[in-house]
Amino acid sequence: MREKKHRTALQRTYINYQEWARENNIYQKFIPLNPGIYGFVYLSSSHNYYVIINQNLTLELQKEVYLHEVEHIMYDMPEAGYVIGMDMQYSQMEKTADQFVKENIENFFG
Repeated sequence: MREKKHRTALQRTYINYQEWARENNIYQKFIPLNPGIYGFVYLSSSHNYYVIINQNLTLELQKEVYLHEVEHIMYDMPEAGYVIGMDMQYSQMEKTADQFVKENIENFFG
């Protein structure tokens, strides 16, 4: 019986997360990327955000990448519009996004 309750709780968390993402026009796509690329955000002409995540990463790392990119959507993209760059992992913007993940991953994914 316990296993069923656990599964239901996970499903409920997943649905809430999906609803939140849809309400904010955020969609995710998992594709094979170069090993050095974990993920990125694409803003479409229809104003939808697509978080592209490397499907070759572990589930935990995929969650971290997703939340990292959500931080960019919430805080960086409204200010900067867009950022194109490689090897930016040491920039303040990237450090701030990494800190956001550390502070919010447990609350966001349960």
